[in-house]
Formats: sequence, structure tokens, C-alpha cells
Amino acid sequence: MEKKELNLLNRIYQDAGIGMQSIDKVMKKIEDDNIQKLLDRQFDAYEKIAERCEVFAINDGVDLKDNGMFKKFKQTAMIYLSLWTDKTPRHILEMMITGTVMGIIDTIKSEKDLKPKNPEIKLLLEDFKKMQDDFYEKLKKQLAKV
Repeated sequence: MEKKELNLLNRIYQDAGIGMQSIDKVMKKIEDDNIQKLLDRQFDAYEKIAERCEVFAINDGVDLKDNGMFKKFKQTAMIYLSLWTDKTPRHILEMMITGTVMGIIDTIKSEKDLKPKNPEIKLLLEDFKKMQDDFYEKLKKQLAKV
């Protein structure tokens, strides 16, 4: 596997990981069943992407790097600080939309910077982008309801 493709695979893996971590922290504060169900589905989608990255890495004999402790701590602190001031469904959805958009931006930049050639990695990347876009739309629709 080319170094660029390994870097891309690792970035997808880390982005999925930060998505799961964020949802896990937010889920503890959600009281709205519809939002909870939506975020459960989003968590599962991130988890499936991360698992695909792991399988790909195992099959290629490479190691993926998890997000560093500092990044994890920073993300957790930002979430808790934001929820400390506002736990409303609207605010939670705003946070999740913002995080999803940040993931979309990072995925687009990663694709442009690293230009994968491997068709399997391209497919994984396309699936990841589509998943993020789909949840962005679902989160927006849910925001319009609260």
C-alpha cells in the first residue's frame, strides 16, 4: 500500500473514531428519543466505516493509528463545556451538524491531498463521504423539527 493511501485510510479511521467518541459523549445528555435514535444510527455508521478500515489494514499488514490522547481529551472537554452551558435538543443537533460538516470538510481535503489510486480505498472514501452527507441532511431535518 502506498504511503498516501495508508495516510488516507488512517485519516478516515481517525475521523470515524472522533465521530464515535463525540456521539458517545453527547448521548449521555440526550432526552429526545428521535435524536437518540438518529445518533445511534450515526454511531453505527461510523463504527462500520472504522471496522472496514481495520479489515483493510489487517489484510494489507499495516497498523492504523488511533487519535492521540490530547486530541481525544480536547474533543471531550469541548463537548462537555458546550453541553454545560446548553443541553437543549437544538444545541445538541447544532453541535452534531457542526461536527459532521467538519468531518465532510476533512474528508474532501484528504481526498484532494492524498488522491487514492486503489479502487477499494476510493470506494471506502466514497462510502464515507456519502454516509456523512446523508447524516448531515438527516440532522438538518431533525433540527427543523425542534
